[in-house]
Amino acid sequence: YRTWLCGGVIIHEEYILTSAACIEDAEHFYVVSGTYKYADEDDRYNNPCIKNGAKKAIWKCIPKNYVFDGHENDNIRWMNNDIAVVKIEDGFDFNRRIRGCEFVPKPICYNNQSQTLENPGTVVTISGWGTTSRYNDWINRRKENQQNLLESHVEIIPKNRCKRRWGSRYHNIIDNYMICTKDIGQTMSEICNEKYVDCQDISYSDDEDARRDLKIIEKVPTNLTLHSAYDDSRRYASQADGGFCENDHGGPLVYGTGVNSVVVGVISACLVKERTNKCYGPFLYTSVYKNRQFISCAIYKDLEPKCRRQFR
Repeated sequence: YRTWLCGGVIIHEEYILTSAACIEDAEHFYVVSGTYKYADEDDRYNNPCIKNGAKKAIWKCIPKNYVFDGHENDNIRWMNNDIAVVKIEDGFDFNRRIRGCEFVPKPICYNNQSQTLENPGTVVTISGWGTTSRYNDWINRRKENQQNLLESHVEIIPKNRCKRRWGSRYHNIIDNYMICTKDIGQTMSEICNEKYVDCQDISYSDDEDARRDLKIIEKVPTNLTLHSAYDDSRRYASQADGGFCENDHGGPLVYGTGVNSVVVGVISACLVKERTNKCYGPFLYTSVYKNRQFISCAIYKDLEPKCRRQFR
C-alpha cells in the first residue's frame, strides 16, 4: 500500500492488533508508530519518522471464519470477527525514540482476563486520525483525515439497546463478536430544530415584574458556596459522548490509562446517514476477549505446539 491504510495497536514488540478488513487483501504494507501526526501518500518520503521507523509487515493472521465482502455497502460478512494480528520484520524498541518521531513506542496489554471490562456503563477511550463527521467519496477520503491524533471517551451500552438501531441482520454479529458504545449526542442545531420544539415568549405586566423583583431581594441567601464538583476534575470522567468515522477502522478501544491500559476492542463499524454521509452510532468494536485465544496463539505460535499446528 502506498497510502494510509488503517489504525492499530502494539500488543507485543513484534505484533500489532488491527482489523481483518483493513489488511485482508493487503499484500505489502508497513507499520508506523511514535508519531501523533498523520502522513499521507505525498509525505511518506519526507516524513523522518516514517523514513527511519516504518516497520515492514511480514506475516498476517485473521480468523478462519472471516470472509471479506466489504467492497459493497450492503455486504456485512466482513463484520464477522473483524480482527487480525500482524507481525513486523524488526521488533519495536520500547526504550528508544526513533529519530524524527515524537515519542517512544509502547505496547499495551490485550484483554485475556475478564469479560467484565465489556460491561455496560464502562467508560473507555478510542483514538485515531479519521474523519470527524462523515464518509467521503473515494477521491477525497484521505483529504479529510485529521492532521493530529485525536481521542475520545465513549461508554459501553447493552447489546439489546445497540440492536434497536442496527437492522435485524446484524443482530447475530453483534451478539457473537461485538462491543457497542452509545451514539454521539445530538448537536444543538438538531435538538433546537423547530420541527421538534414549540417555544414562545412569556409576558408579564409591569406590576407583576415589580412584585417579583421585591420578593427576589427579600430571599437572597447569604451563605452560598460553590458546588463540591466545581473544581473536581473527576466530573469529566462520566462525559463519554464520542464516536469514530472513516479511516479510524482498526484502532483500539482502551480501558484504563497509562501502564494500566488494556485494549478491549478493535474499531469496526458505524452507521452512516444516506443523504449526508454522517457517521453515527451505536458504534461497533470487535471484542478482544472473545478472540483472546486467537491472539495469544498468533503471538506464541512458535512456542505452543497446538498453536504451531493451527497457524503454520
